[in-house]
Amino acid sequence: MLIRELLPNLAIVAIATSMWTLNRRYAIRAGEQLGNLIFGLAMTLGVLGTMAIPFEFSPGVLLDVRYSLLGIAAYFGGPLGVILPLMAAVARRAYIGGEGLWTGVPQIFAAVVGGLLVRKTFAKRTDAFAPVVALACVVTICGTAGFYIRLPATNWYQLTVTTIIPMAVMLFGATLLCGLAIVQEIKRHAATQENRIYRAVIEALPDCLNAKDREGRFIVANPATAALMGGDVANLIGKTDAHFYGREAAELFRKPELVVLSTGEAVTVEQRFLRNDGKETWLSTLKAPLYGDDGILVGVVTHNREITERKKLEQDLQASRKRLDDAIESMGDGLAMFDDEGLLAFHNRRFQELFPATADVRIPGNCMRTIVRASLERGEQAPPETDFDDVVERTADVLLKAGERSLRLLDGRTIQARTTNTSDGGSMIAFSDVTIHRESEERLRELNEKLSALAATDSLTGLTNRRAFDEALRQAVIAGRGLSLLMIDVDRFKAYNDGYGHLEGDECLRRVAERLANTFAPVRGSVVARYGGEEFTVLLPLVGVQEAQSLALMACSSVRGLGVPHDFSEKGLVTVSVGVAGSMIGSAREILTAADAGLYAAKAAGRDCARSASKDEERRHA
Repeated sequence: MLIRELLPNLAIVAIATSMWTLNRRYAIRAGEQLGNLIFGLAMTLGVLGTMAIPFEFSPGVLLDVRYSLLGIAAYFGGPLGVILPLMAAVARRAYIGGEGLWTGVPQIFAAVVGGLLVRKTFAKRTDAFAPVVALACVVTICGTAGFYIRLPATNWYQLTVTTIIPMAVMLFGATLLCGLAIVQEIKRHAATQENRIYRAVIEALPDCLNAKDREGRFIVANPATAALMGGDVANLIGKTDAHFYGREAAELFRKPELVVLSTGEAVTVEQRFLRNDGKETWLSTLKAPLYGDDGILVGVVTHNREITERKKLEQDLQASRKRLDDAIESMGDGLAMFDDEGLLAFHNRRFQELFPATADVRIPGNCMRTIVRASLERGEQAPPETDFDDVVERTADVLLKAGERSLRLLDGRTIQARTTNTSDGGSMIAFSDVTIHRESEERLRELNEKLSALAATDSLTGLTNRRAFDEALRQAVIAGRGLSLLMIDVDRFKAYNDGYGHLEGDECLRRVAERLANTFAPVRGSVVARYGGEEFTVLLPLVGVQEAQSLALMACSSVRGLGVPHDFSEKGLVTVSVGVAGSMIGSAREILTAADAGLYAAKAAGRDCARSASKDEERRHA
């Protein structure tokens, strides 16, 4: 009887729930708080509707399922959602009045508080089944407990059988149905939102994403797939790759799909094909199995990413590496790279060719110390007599530091090592065989020395020539420490040359030059030069006046001692006259002038003698 009387209430609950679920998507657009208020308004209408057609249990005692809607409002709407239904229910019950007022109002508040407590307890699972069942139980208890409080215990058994159980069934059922309907709507909306997001992501994805059935027909495709196939999304559905590409390309796409369909496992491949416009295209493709709800394999999901530019870059990089490798291998220098721990990481062929005795040790993975030790132990380089290990350590450390150093090998070769430190803490070393270069440098140095000597030597006598003598005199004057100078002339040489001939004259000059060179050789720093024709000069650094005079007389005596006949001279022998500029400090010109004046005085004194010019003679000669 009671259930039949409350069926209209159940219909009102269903109508209120339907109104909310149908319009929820519009309400939530207003925001969470305003949406909860609108939800509360819908529940308020339901509460007022159920309270408008109650079952009068006894005079002033009215029964309806308002508690279900109040609990639902509190659970799904929170405080904002339940405030309007609560106020409406209390106001309506107060307006009706009667004997059951003081029982109905507390039960209204109890249903609201119970709904809020269940909401708080299941805060992270409000859209689950279990919390709704718990809510239905709480609402049922809150809506029926008042009977046991108001009526005496002697009536409880009859009351339970006739009224409370039917009322509990109605409250539990109304709350459960309403709650599950709202939960279903929440899940449906969430799924719709999720699908919308997924679709937006898939459509915005620059990569191709599609699904095909077992026969290779498109069932889902995003715009990127349509662009690759040269059509639009709607035109793809139900068609295969063969509708858009030639047989070769279509078979290329289909082959991995057949593998997935036969094995049920995903595969990843790189595919190269020609577009219809003839453009070469590369795709990185993932093919994954697509299962239906029953777990049966119904098709293939494909993800394509165009990697044409990456492939071109890889090909260019590979070509560049090949050219670089060829260049490194063809280098005349050995190249070796060591990491920050001193381990050999890379080398070219020439590196091992330069060190044949240790080529088997110069391989990646070996450290510099191992290589140096082997080189010393095998006699590639001269091994140290002591402190072998210390030499190995120091040599390895030096080779790994930036700079240049030379390695002398026992086979006579010289290897130059140029080390550059890399940004990662490693070292790059270039080894060059500079043996021929060093030998060429040595020969060039010797040649230059010879050329320098020839440039400074008189070709006839082998003495220093005038140009070199002038430079030596200039440097001595710059030093400013005083010097003596002898100016020597062969007496009556023109007559000797005319009488005996030029060949005998040249021989005479050579013998005089040789005797003068031997005479002054013991004098430290002396320079004996042929000044021109039959004239010779002797530069005597740091030699005093008396010593210079003695050396000049020695020169006269030494030449006379040669005993070279001179029938055209009053002396009967080849003799020399010497002018002395003793211990002078002045300009080169002044010194030469003083020595020349002395020579003039020696000739005036009868030749075969040495003289220093007086100041007047110097001035007159100048």
